Formats: sequence, structure tokens, C-alpha cells
Amino acid sequence: MAERGEALKSLALAASTMGGALAARPVPLALVVVAAACALKAGRTLVLCGAAALVASSLGARSAAALRVPIEAAQVDATVTLLTDPAPALGGTQRATVLLGHHHLDAWARKDAAAALAPRLAGERVRVTGVVRALPDKARPFLAPKHIVGRLSVSTVDEPREGNVASRLANAVRRDLTRGAASLPDQQRALFLGFVLGDGRGQSPETKQAFRDSGLTHLLVVSGENVAFVLVVAGPLLRLLGMRGRLLAGFAVLFLFGVLTRWEPSVLRAEAMAALAMTAVTLGRRAPPLRLLALAVSGLVLIDPQLVHSVGFLLSVGACAGIALLAKPLTARLPGPRPLAEALAITTAAQVGVAPILMNVFGGVPVASLPANLLAIPAAGPIMVWGMTAGLVAGLVPAPIAVVLHLPTRALLWWVAAVAHRCASLPLGHVGG
Repeated sequence: MAERGEALKSLALAASTMGGALAARPVPLALVVVAAACALKAGRTLVLCGAAALVASSLGARSAAALRVPIEAAQVDATVTLLTDPAPALGGTQRATVLLGHHHLDAWARKDAAAALAPRLAGERVRVTGVVRALPDKARPFLAPKHIVGRLSVSTVDEPREGNVASRLANAVRRDLTRGAASLPDQQRALFLGFVLGDGRGQSPETKQAFRDSGLTHLLVVSGENVAFVLVVAGPLLRLLGMRGRLLAGFAVLFLFGVLTRWEPSVLRAEAMAALAMTAVTLGRRAPPLRLLALAVSGLVLIDPQLVHSVGFLLSVGACAGIALLAKPLTARLPGPRPLAEALAITTAAQVGVAPILMNVFGGVPVASLPANLLAIPAAGPIMVWGMTAGLVAGLVPAPIAVVLHLPTRALLWWVAAVAHRCASLPLGHVGG
């Protein structure tokens, strides 16, 4: 009962913080300070939740106000930093989010400018000329979670420069993995880069639709699973260190993986939980999953209130909450062999957790997601682990050796793609509200 009570308190804290950020009402600074002080002193759940909601609401209002900064049309000739990898868009254009001064802009490049921008990667800097304009009203809700305040129409791109040390290292790894995957067929290569790096630029519309209809879209982007797998890969090296050294090295691995995968919202959630879990283990404290989730979500939302508008973040939180709340009781009630029951319970719990978001955003949950995830998930882990080890070696050796190294990758990717297309074709329909 005590554990159940702690779980409910944790969920209340996370819900209050997210609710405050969604409300985004300006709260007087004096009231925020008083609420925070009372929460720290009292230590009671109700007071703590109320204070978290007020602080999140105040920060959310300030964040929303910053996104409404007026942008007037102006000519630009400046150096910008790429915040995302350029991706193909309509009509042969290249699209990326860039940082100009203190503003995030939605940059579009065409013709020669698109060709010059395409090979660049996030973290790198380029000199551009073009025109900055205000965002269309219809685009604002979709771009707000990325803090984008304007649109940049790029005319020329030149003077490419490398970014900081972390981005140079991450981009070297990305280029090495991409080079090693050149031996894979086009669609398998696109799937591989999506699984390992969250890079979905080469995936065909048919593939994306099949994974969406089968409830496997989460495999095409970097998710919390990838964070767990990369810690598994780094585990043998981390265990060579003492407790404090292991903690610092673990933080370094998480940071570099975040840079490598472009700090996707689902990765932020998983990395925050992993960092809290490692800290708890080092300090000898208990770290129940729901408490870790609540602290991670509350902290991230206070740092960036716009995360509550990110579908990827909400799906990640929902799946994690579903697994933490339902996986164990479902496993105990399901008949059959324990490994199969556990896998089915985790899959079902995750789908229940994301169902409210999927129903609200996409209109329903595909029934095929249960068998599809049950069949595909066992192959996802090996793809990630093998991709981050043998995949790196494949980028450094001659092509014939890379082909051999990626034979397991081909087989695993073929299986996942076959499951996605077969389950997407099943006449099972969707579960709606």
C-alpha cells in the first residue's frame, strides 16, 4: 500500500507540472516564490503539486510569450547554426531548423542553396543569405514545441564550418554509420538509420504508412529503448570504473548519445530517467520507475514548458507510465509461458499508455499494434546493439567486409519490415475513443 501511495504521489506531481505548463497563465513572481518556499518547507504532496503547477504555469506563459515575438520581413546575410539535419521537402527543397542570433527559424533552401545545404549536419555552421519572415498562422502550433519563431527563405549557402567538439564527434559517428550502411539496399539502409539514429529522411511514404498502420512508428525514430540499448553497449566499459567514475562516464555517454540523436523529446525523457536512476544507485537510494518518471517529466517540463505540446514527448511519457503501472499486474494475470506473458504484458501496457494521445491526435489505436509489437520488438534490440557496434566497424573497413558485417542487420530489418507490412494489411481496424 505504501508503494502504491508513493506511486500516486509521483503521478500527481508530474500531472500537476504538465497541467500548469499547459495552462500557461502568467502568475505573479511573488506568488511563485512563496509557493516554492512553502513546498520546500512543508514537503506535503498537495502543497508540492500546487507549487509545481504554479511555477510551470508561470514558465509556460513566459515561454509562450517568447514565441509570439514579432518578426518583420528582413534581408539576412549571416552565419547560422544548424539545429537539425537538413531534410528533403516539397519540390526538391531542403528544410532545417537553424539558430540565428537567439531565434530558432524554419529554414527552406531551393536549387543551388538546397544542394549546398543537403550534406551538412546539425551542429555545423554555414553562412546564408535570404529573407526572414513571420510564420504562417497555420504553422505556429506545429513549430512551437521547437521554439521556432520565424521562417528563413535561403538564397545562398556557403562557408560551411564544423561545430563544437561534441557535435564534431557525433557527426563523425553518424557519417561512419551511414558509410557502413551503404552496402544495405536503399529501404533497409533508411530503416537502419531510423532505428539507430532516428534519421528518417530516406524512408519512403509507403514504409512510413505501413509502420504507422501497424503501430510500429516508434521504431522509426529514436526512443527510450535506444537509450537503454546504448547503455547496454557501454556497460562492459562502465563496469571497469568505480561507482563515481561510472556515474560520470555514464553521464558522458548519455550526453554524447543525446547529441548523436539530436535530443529528440523521447530521448530527453529516457536520458533524464537514466541519469536519475544512475544517481540513485550511486547514492544507495531506491529508485521506483514511477518516481523516476515523475521527477524526470517534472524537471524537463520546468526547463522547457513547450515539451507538453510535443506529441513525441507525450507518447514517450504515456508508454513509460503504462509499462510502470500495468506491466507487472498484467504479467501475473496472463496465462502461458512467462517470457511470452511478460512480452505481451509490456506491449499491452505501453499501448494502453499511449492510447489517449493516439486517439486525440491520430483518431485511434491500430489493433494490429499488439501482434506487430510482440513480433517486431525482439528484433529491435539486436538491430540497435549490433548497429552501434558492428555498424561502426563497417564504416571503417572495405565494402566486402561491411557487407558481411551487415548480414545479421539485413535479416533483422527484413523481419521487422515484413511484420510491419503484414500487420498493416490485417483488417483489424482501430480502437477509437
